[in-house]
Amino acid sequence: MAKRKLAVFAMLLFASAISMGWGLVVTHGARGIILDYQMADIGARCLLKRCDLYSQQEMTRFYLENGGERVSSPSTTEPPHYAASIQVYPPTAELFFAAFALLPWKIAYVLWTALIALLMPIAAFLMWDVAHVDAPDLPFYLAWFLLVNSGGMMAGGNPAGVAVTLCIIASWCFLHNRFAMLGVLCMASSLAIKPHDSGLIWLYLLLLGATCRKRTLQSLSVVALVAVAAIAWVWRASPHWVQELHANLGVNGSNDPAGHAAIAMVNLQTVVAFFRNDPHFYNLVTCVVCAPLILLCLIVTLRGDRSRKSIWLGMAAITVLSLLPLYHRPYDAKLLLLTLPACALLWAEGGPTRWLALLFTTAGIIVTSEIPLIFLQIASIPEGPGFRNRSLALLTTRPAPLILFAEALFFLWIYVRHNSNHRKALSTPQPAHMVQPLPS
Repeated sequence: MAKRKLAVFAMLLFASAISMGWGLVVTHGARGIILDYQMADIGARCLLKRCDLYSQQEMTRFYLENGGERVSSPSTTEPPHYAASIQVYPPTAELFFAAFALLPWKIAYVLWTALIALLMPIAAFLMWDVAHVDAPDLPFYLAWFLLVNSGGMMAGGNPAGVAVTLCIIASWCFLHNRFAMLGVLCMASSLAIKPHDSGLIWLYLLLLGATCRKRTLQSLSVVALVAVAAIAWVWRASPHWVQELHANLGVNGSNDPAGHAAIAMVNLQTVVAFFRNDPHFYNLVTCVVCAPLILLCLIVTLRGDRSRKSIWLGMAAITVLSLLPLYHRPYDAKLLLLTLPACALLWAEGGPTRWLALLFTTAGIIVTSEIPLIFLQIASIPEGPGFRNRSLALLTTRPAPLILFAEALFFLWIYVRHNSNHRKALSTPQPAHMVQPLPS
């Protein structure tokens, strides 16, 4: 078994290397783009020089003075801006970026991308290690496909690559009660870098109680200490950082759910905005749709059993649900690795649900993977008059949120049904011959 696990990890590491290879070719061969890590790195270097990293004017000046290229917005309806001047990461993330920004750019970039390329196969292996007990082959192929389709995230150095993988590693540590302090630090780091990626998963683990509650509260304590230090540091250079960060998070060409970037987003606002491009409307509708589902999942978790099956079904449901209400891109959807154990469990049980589990899990991974996304962008049908044309445009330009929403409903339904059956079994009186006598 040890040799097999070593072989699986080696193949996942190879998949990561393939992904990094094609990602480097694409990202460094393209012109007029700014790497995701470069955006984070510039903000950290700006902060180290005590300039206001959340002010677009100061960041633009700092960016251009340090050799930045004049890259305008791809949207013709917006005034030119410089992508690197828009900082959207919380102050807690800047502490991590600043540690790398102390190094020369090339060394920092290599170390950061290498970290992602190593963490991704580790996270995938841990989920395979949980799932292979029920179905050894299926989770491996899905994890391998996901890794091979992560080149843009790895080579671009998107911080989601670190935040998501650390969240997955921490979840494994908490649920298996192993490497506790490592799990606490991983979860705290994930929350600090991209809290909207791991926040709901942290809450789910908290509600599981027992050891998980203890570890999640410890990770929250670490984040609180980091937040105090980070805010105190940022405040000196950016006293109005709260208002400026809020303005940077506003709708622009790179995160407009009704704009050209909608096909590269997985949150549900993109579907609602297709029918009515009004931020108040599509945010409200998304909240009305997602909030009850998330609340139901958390209530079931609080009242449900703590069997292995129940825990991983709940993890799958909350993972997919966490991608829908807030701004997320396919990089953040690498969290779907957390759905592999639930898929394997349902596959091993047989019956019609095994095929539905395979269908939704596979479809969710495919439509959030980078190479299929390229083909989707090529094959997308522009919006035209008539119900048929609008329906085709919706399905081809916003497939990810639609499929993820269906996947979330499926796993939530299975999760609720499992816990309902469990409660019925506990409340059903046992026959006399089945009742065990109390110890004297």
